[in-house]
Amino acid sequence: MPSHSSYILQPLDVGCFSPLKTSYSKQIENLVRIRIHYITKLEFLPAFKVTFQSAFTEQNIKAGFRATRLVPYDPENVLSHLDLRLKTPTPPPLEEQLWTSRTP
Repeated sequence: MPSHSSYILQPLDVGCFSPLKTSYSKQIENLVRIRIHYITKLEFLPAFKVTFQSAFTEQNIKAGFRATRLVPYDPENVLSHLDLRLKTPTPPPLEEQLWTSRTP
């Protein structure tokens, strides 16, 4: 996998976790509106269940793979999003290459 490309190649981040985050924020806003400011498991689990079911749909999962161009496979999509700057590393100066053992 090319450096700094994982955010492009993760279809669930693109297709599911982003809608999950948005939907969960709305669920929490609804709880705050009814003056629930401390969220326990009793409030979290029903809110998360609704959120999860709305975000992890077959349509969103497929859309994530299409958006990342993994299905159908299109490696040019990833490469076109990267800012590749190839460079040859400069060797260190000669005096740094010589190592002398010294007792502290």
